Amino acid sequence: MSIRFVAAALAFLSCVLSTWSGAQTLTLGTKLELNTLDPHFFNAFPTGSSHSTIYEALVSNDENQKLQPALATSWKIVNDTTWEFKLRKGVKFHDGSDFTADDVIATYERVPNVPNSPNSFAQFVRGIASISKQGDDTLVIRTKQPNPKLAFELSRVLIVPAKIARSATTADFNSTRAAIGTGPYKVSEWVNGDRLVLTRNDAYWAGKQPWAKVTEKVIAKDPTRVAALLTGEVDAIDLPAIADLPRLRNDKRFTLSKGPAGLVHYIALDSARDVSPNVTAKDGKPLAKNPLKDSRVRKALSLAINRNAITERLMEGSAVPASQLVPTTYPGTSQKLKPDAFDLAKAQALLKEAGWSDGFRIVLTATNDRYPNDAAIAQTIAQMWTKLGLKAEVEAIPGSVFFGRASKQDFSAFAAQYGSEEAGSGIRALIMTPDPAIGAGTANRTRYSNSKVWPSRIRPSSRFSTRSSTTLRRKA
Repeated sequence: MSIRFVAAALAFLSCVLSTWSGAQTLTLGTKLELNTLDPHFFNAFPTGSSHSTIYEALVSNDENQKLQPALATSWKIVNDTTWEFKLRKGVKFHDGSDFTADDVIATYERVPNVPNSPNSFAQFVRGIASISKQGDDTLVIRTKQPNPKLAFELSRVLIVPAKIARSATTADFNSTRAAIGTGPYKVSEWVNGDRLVLTRNDAYWAGKQPWAKVTEKVIAKDPTRVAALLTGEVDAIDLPAIADLPRLRNDKRFTLSKGPAGLVHYIALDSARDVSPNVTAKDGKPLAKNPLKDSRVRKALSLAINRNAITERLMEGSAVPASQLVPTTYPGTSQKLKPDAFDLAKAQALLKEAGWSDGFRIVLTATNDRYPNDAAIAQTIAQMWTKLGLKAEVEAIPGSVFFGRASKQDFSAFAAQYGSEEAGSGIRALIMTPDPAIGAGTANRTRYSNSKVWPSRIRPSSRFSTRSSTTLRRKA
C-alpha cells in the first residue's frame, strides 16, 4: 500500500507539573487554546481534554485506553450488528433534567450535522444504521456492518440534553447557554483564547470532585507558562518545554506526571496532485511533474529521517520512533510493524532510481506554537532532507493559521500531530479517502486516496433511523 505519511516521532510523555497543596481552587496553565464549547464541533486535543470535565459519553477510557462504564453501566454484543447498552439511572444534567435514552439518540443525530466542523465527530457514528430504546434506560444500536470497535468510537461522542441537541448551534454553546452536560464540573465562564472557569457539580453521579473551582488559563508561550508555575500564578502546567524538564524535575516543589500519549508526529506529503505548490526545481522554476507522486521518493524521504536522533537528542527521551499512529501498547496495534531505520545511502539510491538524483526544492510547513519542539523538529527534518540532496526549507506558522491553510491544500509537505485512543481512528481520519457521508478522511488534508485499499463504491448515508419500543412487565 502506498501511503503519504512519514512517521517521525511519537510523543510518549504527556507531562503536567503540580504544586497543589489541598486548596479548594485549582488553576491550570495550558498551552493549547480551547476554541469552542460545542462538544461536537472540532475533534481536537484541547476540546478532548477540557470537554470531558463538562460532558460525558456512554463509555470512557482509562489511562491505558481500556473501556470503562460512564453514562452506560454495561454493554454487550447481541449479534454481529446489534449492541445493547444499559444506561446509568439517576444521572442528571447540570440544569437538573434527567438523563435518558432520548438524549443519546438526539446527540447522535446532531453529530453529523454540525456545520463547518474542521474535524467532524461524524466518523464515530457513521456506522450506525438505527437506534431503538427500550424504556428510558436501555439502548439497542444496530450497525450497518459488524463493528467490533463501536464502544471505542462512542467513547468519543459526548452527550448533551435532547432539547439542546435538537436546536442549539455552536454559537449557543460558545455563549455558555447550551454548555450543559452531566460531567463533574459546570461551565461558569469562558473567554475564548484566555480562560475557562469551571465550578464543581455537587450532584455529580460519581461523587464530588476535590476542587470547588478550576480555572484553565491559556498561556501559549512555554517560558511564560513555566514562569507562571514558578511564581505561583498557576498550580500546574501542561506540555512543559523539553529544555525545562531537568530544572523542574529537580525542584522539590513540583511533581512531574508522565505517561504514554497517543500522539503521533507525522509528515503528510502531497502525493495526489500532478503539480504541487511548494515543490520546484532548486532554482525555483516549475517542475514538469510532482516528485512526491512517486512512492520511491516518499520512501527516500522517510529513510533520510534519523528518528533516533530526534527522539533522543532533540526530545531528550520524551518521545520514541513511531511505527504506527498510536503506541504499540494501545488496542488494535501491530507488534510486527517497525519504524523505518535511518539509511541515507539507500535513500539516495531510491531518489536516483526515481530520476531525482539532482534533488528538488521542497518547503516543509509546521506549527510553531502547538506541541513541544514542533518547529524545531521540522527544522531538523529539513536538515536531514538537505543531506539527502534536496533544497529543503521550513515555514513555521501558528496553529490558528496552519490548519485552515492545510485544509485548503496550500502545502506540499507539512508536519502535524494526531492523537487517538486506538489504531483505527487515526487510519480512518488521516488515511482513508475523504468522504463526509461516512465520516472518513476528516483530517486527510492532502486528499490522499488509494483505490486498492478503499475502492470506489456507492456508500450509505450517514443518517440513521430511530424508533422507540417499550416493554411492559408484570409487577412482582
